[in-house]
This record gives sequence, C-alpha cells and structure tokens, in this order.
Amino acid sequence: MAATRPGDIPRDRIAQAINTLPTQVAGSRAGSDSGGEESAGGAASSALGKVSDAENSGGGDQSGSGNSEAGRGADGSSGGDFGVKLLHAAALLTIVCVGLYLIHDFVGPVFLALTLVLTVRPVHRLLLRHHVPRWLSGTLTVSIIVVVLLAVVGLTAWSLAGLPRTLMSYEDKFTKLFQDTMTWLESLGLSTDQLSQRLGDVLNMDTIISLLSQASGALMSVGSLMFVLALAIFFITIDTLSVPARAHIVRDHDPDLYRALASFEGRVRQYWLVATLFGLLVSTLNYFVMMWLGIPLALAWALWTFVTNYIPNIGFILGVIPPALMGLVDSGPATALWILVIFTFLNVTIQGVLQPKIVGDAVGLSTTVTFLSLLFWAVVLGPLGTILAVPLTLFIKAIFVDSSSRSRWVEAFLVPESNAKTRADRGVYDLDEPVREIYRDFTSRDSEVRTKMRDLRKISRRRKKGIRG
Repeated sequence: MAATRPGDIPRDRIAQAINTLPTQVAGSRAGSDSGGEESAGGAASSALGKVSDAENSGGGDQSGSGNSEAGRGADGSSGGDFGVKLLHAAALLTIVCVGLYLIHDFVGPVFLALTLVLTVRPVHRLLLRHHVPRWLSGTLTVSIIVVVLLAVVGLTAWSLAGLPRTLMSYEDKFTKLFQDTMTWLESLGLSTDQLSQRLGDVLNMDTIISLLSQASGALMSVGSLMFVLALAIFFITIDTLSVPARAHIVRDHDPDLYRALASFEGRVRQYWLVATLFGLLVSTLNYFVMMWLGIPLALAWALWTFVTNYIPNIGFILGVIPPALMGLVDSGPATALWILVIFTFLNVTIQGVLQPKIVGDAVGLSTTVTFLSLLFWAVVLGPLGTILAVPLTLFIKAIFVDSSSRSRWVEAFLVPESNAKTRADRGVYDLDEPVREIYRDFTSRDSEVRTKMRDLRKISRRRKKGIRG
C-alpha cells in the first residue's frame, strides 16, 4: 500500500496535529534545551506521522470491516446463523422421525408399558406401606396392568366377532337405504350417476364386510403386541421397584430435569386415570342408551367408544359414527339422530364440563397442539400413536422444554392462553427464578383435587355445626 502524502491528509487532521504540537515541544524542551528546534521539528514530524498512520489504519479498518461484513454475509455466521441452526434441527428431527417410524413396533409398546407402570406406581407404594414384600408388590402391579389390558382387548375382540355375520343380515336394508338416498338426491335435481357409481364401489356390502373382517382379525391377532407389552411391563416394573438412589442423583445434578420428569409422571398418571374413569362412565351410559334404542351389538359399540375415548379431539367422532350408522340401517334416521344427540350430550356434559371441574386440566396442552400431536404421532407410530399422542407430547415437552429455565418460555405457545397467563404471574417463565413446583396427580395427598375435597369437607362440617348451633 502506498504511503499517504501530506497533501492527502484532511485539514481537520492537520489542525489536530498542530494543536498537540506545543505539548510535544514542551516535553522535548524538558528533556534537552540544546536540541529544542530539532526536537520541535521531530515532534511535528511525529504528529503528522501519527495522522498519516491513523488515516492508513482507518482505511485498513474500514476495508477489514467491509471484508468482515462481506464474510458474515457469505457464510451466514451472523444474519444466517439462526437459519442454519433451524435447518440442522429440521434435519435432525427428520432423521429421528424416520428412525422411530422404522422401529415403531418396538417404540410404541415400550413407551405404553412405561406410562402404564408409572400410572400404577401408587398401588405399589401403598402395598409397601402395608409391609407387603417388594417382589410380591411388583408381581401384583404387573398382574393388574396385564389383566386390565387383556380384559379390554378380549372383550372387544369377542364382541366384534359376530359383526360380519350381523351386517350380512342387513344387506337388503342397506341396499334399500342407499337407493332411497340416491332417489332423494335426484328429486332435488342433482345428478347421481357418478356419485352412485363411486359410493356403490365404496359402500358395497361385500367390501364393508371384508374390511370389518380384516379389522376383527387384526384385533384378534394382537397376541404379538400383547406379548411385547407384557414383557416390557414386567422388566420395567422389576427395574423400578426401588429408584430412590437414581432419583437423588438426578435431583442433585439437575434439579430442573428432576422436577420436569416428576411432573411428567404426575401428568401422565392423571391423564390415564381420568381418561379411563370418565371413559368408562361415558361408555357405560352409552351402552344403556343403545340397549334402550334397540341397537344391535350394543356391547361392541360401547367398548368401541371406550377405546376411542383415548384418542384426543376426534375420538368422540370415531366412536359415535358406527352405532349411529347401525341405528340408521336397523331402525331409520330417527334412531340415528337420537344416538347422535344423546351421545353428544353425554360427552359434552361429562367430559367437557364435569371432568375439568373435578380433576382440572392434567394435560395442559392447547387444542391445536393436541390435534397436531395426534396427526404427527399417528404418522410416526401408526394406530398406537393416536392413543399415545398426548403422553408422548408430554414426555417431549418435559425433556426439551420444562427441563431448562432458558427453554421454559416455549411452553407459553403449547398451553392455552389462560394457563400461560397464570404461570407467567407465578414467575414460571422467569430466568432468574428456578421452578420449584412439581405437578401432583390426584393420587397424591398434596394434589389440587384432594386439597379441594378437603376444603369442601371442612366447609360442610362448619355448616353442620352452624345448623346444630
């Protein structure tokens, strides 16, 4: 690079050098009186040299900063850094999802076994408090889970075994209903040629019976799944008979992760218990309604509504369609309408109003997040993913969101607005304040449900004392 000539130096730089010249000359005179002129000349030359160096270095800095900015723009280290991280995260997520899809026959049953073992752990603790041997308590815990699963699957398979034969007896009624529907559409001035052909291929009785036979056969041949599930339940139960040492290690090394996993255990336990208890209540009422209306295979459809109760958002729709269609074919539109109205009333009243007031919101996920989770896990894990959608999402949330104060704010976009506001007011999303609360399900003495029940009992006793007084 060529040296800067004095003529190229800006005027303000020269003025600055002249202003500093007296100070430098005075310093040089203090050092040597005889060489004052030479020192002054040297000082002036030094001042001008500094200005020249400043100009050169300034240009170099500007050039360097320009090159640096160009480099950041090229490699994306500043502006495109977030985009690169996002692409890496998307690629990693894709790889993980493909891997889970390839081994979904293993992942689904094992995770279901884990959540079921966590659900019945209070039984194990209760038996230990009553001095039952640890091995016997574990055996009873495994037996409870396996017996309940076998009972549900066995009853469902047995009740659906006669479904194809029952449908064959309704073939004439089904054909007449289909023809009457096409005639009604034609009376409205609609062309039904293509619609009749397409629906005829889809709603052909032979096709329906074949599909139902395959479904019944698949349901009856879940022996391999039950075998894997039973083994997983057995080994997980044996391995978790006593976990105080591991729990203390996790709590000492990462308290946030410990609280996140403990809260996940409470949430998934309350989710399974609440879904089972209220699903059993709704399906029992549905059974009596179908018996009153004379719907064939009432037990099969009641069990079907119980199973679909575990599917979030769309489980009710999947559960009400088969009995409504059966009522339509067997007794006409009025019966089908009664089923739709009564089933909807029971579902909204019990699971939409009564359930949240009694046990609260154990899941804490917004409706949109729950629905997207249902679609995602159904693609990754198949039919079992629809049932495990909520527990799997709660587990992912506990590991990647709730376990760190830096990522906990993401929860605000996963829960309803009211929950986000309440937790924000409690300081859950503050970086400086560690979260010390652990979600307690209603099997715990400190749970919100049991606290409400104790408060109600106290109020009731006070009222009784007031009346007696």
